[in-house]
Amino acid sequence: MTQDMQFKKQVEKLLDQVGREHRAKHQGVYASRYVIHVTGGVPFEVMYEKGTKTPPNIWCLAKVTDHVEGVDCEIDRADRLNREPGQYGRHSALEHMPQLAYADLAKFVPKTLADVRAIIKALKNLSEYPENLKSGRASS
Repeated sequence: MTQDMQFKKQVEKLLDQVGREHRAKHQGVYASRYVIHVTGGVPFEVMYEKGTKTPPNIWCLAKVTDHVEGVDCEIDRADRLNREPGQYGRHSALEHMPQLAYADLAKFVPKTLADVRAIIKALKNLSEYPENLKSGRASS
């Protein structure tokens, strides 16, 4: 197993520990869908790209970016979706996640497990204190 795939497995293990599988289920070897929240908190959907041909992207609401420092991230605006008839415009695993499907999203690209933990920490904090949500980073 390559070092890249070992890292992806470690990321998946962390997400498996803190999240529950989304009702849309995981997407085979390509993506895992999760719901992350604290007990009694607001649930946040998260999609993790685990395929061999993609970076270990973690997708969530764009508003989360204001609460994560130092992790590479791109904002994917919802206004670019469905521009071509029959073309969704994002990873197909996102289309079946109601909170994420047509929202502005953050695509985090963690390089270390500390990056992944920072994303998880932000999601859990926002689950407990949803009033702290802001608008999200400017387009990058």
